[in-house]
Amino acid sequence: MPPPLLERVAVAVLAHRVRVSLAIGAAFFVVVAGAKDLVVDMDTMAFFGSDDPEVPRLEAFKEYWGQDDAKVIVLVEPEEGTLLTPARLRRLDEVTSALAADPGVLSAQSVTTVPLLSAPAPGMIDTTAVGDALPDADDPEWPAFRDRLRDHPLWVPYLLSTDGRVGAVVVELDGAAADLTAIRPLVFALRGILDGFAGEEGLRFYTAGIPAVRTDFFEQFFKDQARTIPLISVFMLVLMGLLFRRVHGVVGAMVAAAVPTAMVFGLMGWTGRTVGLLNQAYVTILPVIAVADAVHLISRFHEEVRRRAPPGRPLDPALRADAIRAAVGRVGAACALTSLTTGIGFLSLYVADMPVLREFGLYAAAGIGLAYGTVVLAVPLVLSTARGAVPEGGRPEAPTRVDRLLTAAAGLTIRRPWVVLAGTAAVIAVFLGYGTRVQVDNHLTGMLEEDHPTSRANRIADEELGGIISLEVDIQGSDESMKDPGVLQAMIDLEEWALARGDVRGVSSPAGWVAEFHALTAGERRIPATTKGVAQLLLLGEGSDGLDRILDTTEYRRARMSLHVADEGGRVFERFSDAAAVAVAREFEGLPVTAHITGTAFVAYRGINNITEDLRDSILLAFLTIALVIGLLFRSLRVTLICLVPNALPLVVGYGLMGAMGWLLDPLPAVTFTMALGIAVDDTIHLMVRFQEEIRAGKDRDDALRAAVLHTGRAVVVTTILLCTGFGVNVFSAFTAFVIFGALGSSVIFTALLCDVLVLPALLRIFWR
Repeated sequence: MPPPLLERVAVAVLAHRVRVSLAIGAAFFVVVAGAKDLVVDMDTMAFFGSDDPEVPRLEAFKEYWGQDDAKVIVLVEPEEGTLLTPARLRRLDEVTSALAADPGVLSAQSVTTVPLLSAPAPGMIDTTAVGDALPDADDPEWPAFRDRLRDHPLWVPYLLSTDGRVGAVVVELDGAAADLTAIRPLVFALRGILDGFAGEEGLRFYTAGIPAVRTDFFEQFFKDQARTIPLISVFMLVLMGLLFRRVHGVVGAMVAAAVPTAMVFGLMGWTGRTVGLLNQAYVTILPVIAVADAVHLISRFHEEVRRRAPPGRPLDPALRADAIRAAVGRVGAACALTSLTTGIGFLSLYVADMPVLREFGLYAAAGIGLAYGTVVLAVPLVLSTARGAVPEGGRPEAPTRVDRLLTAAAGLTIRRPWVVLAGTAAVIAVFLGYGTRVQVDNHLTGMLEEDHPTSRANRIADEELGGIISLEVDIQGSDESMKDPGVLQAMIDLEEWALARGDVRGVSSPAGWVAEFHALTAGERRIPATTKGVAQLLLLGEGSDGLDRILDTTEYRRARMSLHVADEGGRVFERFSDAAAVAVAREFEGLPVTAHITGTAFVAYRGINNITEDLRDSILLAFLTIALVIGLLFRSLRVTLICLVPNALPLVVGYGLMGAMGWLLDPLPAVTFTMALGIAVDDTIHLMVRFQEEIRAGKDRDDALRAAVLHTGRAVVVTTILLCTGFGVNVFSAFTAFVIFGALGSSVIFTALLCDVLVLPALLRIFWR
C-alpha cells in the first residue's frame, strides 16, 4: 500500500530541497513584490458603503450641496462667565476669520458672522453680520443686543447655547471626513490656528465633530499598532524559544507566521486592493493563526524523533527525514482540515452585503491557504536543517506542569464525565442569562475614550448646542418651486414635528428663514400666502450668510433641511430616521416636489446596522458549513454533534460576557465571533484526529483519550496562548472597541481550550461508540 499523499509530498520536498527552496523563494518574492503598489486608504465610507440604493442618492446630494460630514465644530468655552461680552465676541470673530482663511477650509461660521436680522424700517431687513454691529460694553444698546443674540431663532442653539455660555465655530473642510489621508492634516492645521488664540480673553477651544473623532482615533490607532506588532513578535519569539529550545523550531514557527502574512499583502497589491480599516488587522491576526499549525507540526516532529531514538543520540539525516515524513503525514491531514474550517470561518463573511467584509473574508481565507502551504512545504525544509542530539525539550523525563494539568483533566473527564457536563451546563446557563442583556448598537462619535478632550467636546455639542450629526432632507422640484407657499409650509410643519419630539436639537431650513423674515416685516412668524409674498421676503434677505447653503437661490429648484440631533447610537438614529421618513412623505404629499431623507449619518448607520446583521448570518453559515465538513470527515452524525458542542459553548460564553460587561454588539465584536469560531474548531479537530489515531493503534477508549489530551493537548495549550496573546494585546489599546475585541477574542479562545480538554473528552467518554 503506497504511503499517504502528504508523506509522499514530504519525501519529495526533502529529496529536492534546493529546487523546492528556490521555487518557494521565487514565488514568495514575486507575490510580495505586489505590496509596493499598496495604498493606505482609511476611507470610512468604504466600510459603511454597500449596494444600498441610498449610497448613490447620498453621493448626488453631496455633489450638489457639498460634504455634510466634513464639518469640524470648534467649541468656544470661557473659563468662567459667559461668552456674550463684546471683547470675547470680537475675539471669536477673529478666530472665525483666521479659520476661514486656511486654504483647506471652505467656510467658517460662528455667531459673529451670521446676520443679526432686524427690521430698521418697514419693508426692510438688516442682514449686517453680528460681528460688524457689535456695540461696546458700556453702550446702552448692548443689553438689548445681547438678548437678541441669545434669543436668535435661527442660530440658537446651533451656534450658541441658550444660556449664552458656550459658542461654536462650524468649519466646513475641503474634503470628506471619510478620507482620512486628506482630512487629518486639515484638522491638525485648525488646531494649530486655535493654539495661537488659546487663553486670550479667557477662552478655551476644543474640536468636536466626526472629522475630529476620526482624526484622533487613527492618530492613536497607528500608535497602538506600532506598539502591539513588535510586542506580539517578541512574545512569539520568546514562547517558541521556551517551547522548542532549538533554532530550527523557532525559525520554522517564524517562517510559518511571516511568509503567508507578507504574501497576502502582496496579493492585495497585485489585485489593486488597499489597506483599510478592517484588513489592516491581518498584521496581527494572520501570524498567530498561521503559527498554530507550525507548532503542531514541529511538536509532532520532536515526538517522532524521540519515538525512533533515545534522547542524546545524534540526529542523523535518515532519522530526521523519517521523522519529518511521519510528522507531515500524521499532522498535515489534521492541519488541512483546520485550515479548511478556519478558512470557512472567514469565507462565511462573503455572504455579507458590505464589500469591505467580503474582501476581508476572501483575502484572510487566502492567507490561511498560504499558511497551510508554508507549513507542509517550507517548515519541513527548516526542520531538515535540525542538528545535534535528539531533543528532549518536547517531553522531558519529568512531566511539566502543563503535562500534569492535562493528565489531571483527562483523568477527571474519564472518572466523572457527568460531573464535568453538569458543571458545564450550569456555567452555560449563567452566561445565557447574561446574554439576554446584550444590545446591538454603535456610535459614530463613540470611537474615543469618554475622557478624551474630543469626546468631552462632543458631549457639550450634543447637550448644549446643535448636536454632532444630522438627518438631511433633500427637496427637489422645477424652477421657482421653492417659492411655493405650500412647499415652504410643508417644511415648517416638518420642522414643528421634529422639534416637538424633544430629541431634535435644531432644524435648518429655508422655510425657517422666510418665516423669520415675515415676523420681522409683518410681526407674525408664518409663510406668506402667495408666491409673490415669498419672493419679496427672499429678495429682502438676499445675501444673508447661510441661506445659500440650504436653498438654490438662483433658480429655486432645490432646498435642503438639516435636522440636528445628538449621537445616541445607531438604533436610536434608525428609529428617528424611520419616523422622519414617514413625516416627510406625509408633509410633502401632493406637492410639486420630491423629498427624501439622506445624509452621511443616515447611510453610515444603515451600513453599520446591516453589517451586524450580515455577521450574524455569516456566523450561522460558518457553523453549518463546519458541521458539514466535520460530518464528511468522520462520517458519523454522532461524532459531528459531539464535535460541535465544545465549539458552540465558547460563543455562548463570549456572548454572555458581553452582556455581563455591558458591551455593545457592534461590527468589531461580531467579526470576532466569526473568526473565533473558525479558529476554535481547529483544536477540536486535532484532538479528534489524534484520538482516532490512538484507537486505530489498538488502545481502548480511555487510554486513547489520555494519549490524545496529553500529546495533542501540549500543542493546543501553546497555540491557545499564542492566539490569546494575538487578541489580548488589544486590551492595552487606548480605545474601548479594541479593548473589547481583545478581551472577547481571548476569552472565546481560552474557553475553547477548556471545552476541548474537558467537555470534548467527557462527551467522548459517554457517547463514543
